[in-house]
This record gives sequence, C-alpha cells and structure tokens, in this order.
Amino acid sequence: MPLSQEQQLDAILTTYGPIIGMILVLLGVSLTLAGPRLLPLLTAWALFVPFALTAGAIVYAFLGVDPKIAIWVGVAVGMMAGAAGASIGENFHFIVGGSLGMGVMAVILSIVAEFYSINWIWVAIGLDIAFIIGARLVKDMKEAVTFVGSASLGGISLAAGVTITSAGMQGLENFDLKSGISAIIIVVCIIVGSMFQQWRYGDQLD
Repeated sequence: MPLSQEQQLDAILTTYGPIIGMILVLLGVSLTLAGPRLLPLLTAWALFVPFALTAGAIVYAFLGVDPKIAIWVGVAVGMMAGAAGASIGENFHFIVGGSLGMGVMAVILSIVAEFYSINWIWVAIGLDIAFIIGARLVKDMKEAVTFVGSASLGGISLAAGVTITSAGMQGLENFDLKSGISAIIIVVCIIVGSMFQQWRYGDQLD
C-alpha cells in the first residue's frame, strides 16, 4: 500500500532530518559569531533559503513532483541563487536594508488589499521602490546592519537546525511545533551574536 504524503514526508525527515539539522546548527553558530568573516557566505545563504523554499514548494504543490525530487530541485535552485549572489557579499547591508524595506511594504500592501483591489504590477513596483529606499537608508550603517543581520541569519539557521533535528528524531506525530524554543534561540543569537561581533570585529569592518 503506497504511503500518504504525510508518511512520505515523515520518512524523509526521519532519514535526513538529523543530518541536515546538524549542518544548519553548525552554520548558525558560525554566522552568529563570525558573520563579518563570512560575508560572501552570508549573502549566499540569504538568497539560498527563500529561493530553495519557494522553488521546492512550487515544484511539489503545483507540478505534483515527488517530495524527494522537489527537495533536491529546491536545493539546486537555491544553490544557483546563492552562488550568483556570493560575489556581492561586501554589500550585504544593502540587501538587508532592502529586504526590510520590502517586508514593511508587503505588510502595508497586505493591509491595503483588504479594502482596495490592487493591480499586481503596482504591487511589484511598490516592492521594488521599498527595496531601493531600504537599501539607501542603511547606506551609512554597514557595521550595525552587518552584525545584526548576520546574527539574525545565524539564529534562524540555528533554530531551523534544532527544529529539523528534533522533528527527525521524534517524528512528525510526536513533534510539538509550538514549543517556543525557536523564538528564544533567535532572540538570544541576535543579542549575543551582535555584542560578540561588535567586540571582536568592531574595529576591523570597513
């Protein structure tokens, strides 16, 4: 009898979860404590995650591809995006500022869309303008944005690694997604990571 989609996902998570989780944990610790030394990797990781998740989700949900294949398709697309962006690591703070600007605009547009119909072309233009504004606002804030941005990415990676490892070891049925551990890990990484990087690299970042 063929396995259901949930059973397939559980099997994949049980097999690969601990391995992927430990890799994410190590990467998270590295980004949290050594962000400025890893600017190309930071940029690549910042692009890898959204592209990988989006590509994998689209391939699985809309094209009906097998989950195992969808995961690798997402990883491949994410790696290409990361490799393309690794060369702009020195301008990582512009990416963070622009992303924050887009995030704020996305929230505003989602609220407006509740009351008015918005053409997707205007949405795209608004998000692009918000990215440019966000990038411009952090032009002279390279040090602070780099420290906080790298610590944030480290916290997200570390939290994801802990979550995936736990889910892989416990199984989906026994795993509690609402424990709040991820939020605590991210907050601690941002605070501790930013302070450590300021102490360690504060006089070295151009």
